[in-house]
Amino acid sequence: MGDLTDLQTTEINAAFDIFDADQDESITSNELEAALRSVGLQPSKEAIAAHKKLYEDSGKIHKHDFATIVQRDLPTADTPEAVAKLFGALSAGDVITRESLRSGMAKLGERMADKEIDEMFDDADPNCTGVISLPSFTEHLNSRR
Repeated sequence: MGDLTDLQTTEINAAFDIFDADQDESITSNELEAALRSVGLQPSKEAIAAHKKLYEDSGKIHKHDFATIVQRDLPTADTPEAVAKLFGALSAGDVITRESLRSGMAKLGERMADKEIDEMFDDADPNCTGVISLPSFTEHLNSRR
């Protein structure tokens, strides 16, 4: 998925999978708006209409198409609200712990090995404090761009 971080790719795949109830690697154009909002995007009605028009023949949006749409719109997605929402999904109260990251990723539908979780956590906690605060989380996401 291009220049996306592992966390962004995980979030996009998890969001898509939630709406792909029949697991055919596609969602309907009617589900697009909710799927985009679930990854923190706030698409305008005009943007949704334009996206739907592209897929009106089949009415289906495949996973790679969804990823392309998200990636194209993502630069505006790291609003403080979107970052806070993701932080909330991964945190245990005011901080992200190694265990809350593990359970948060599982809740997002991403099954990851303990080693992958540890690497992700260590990357976001370079000072080895054992916790990641919202400011540190935001700084980490911005540094990955």
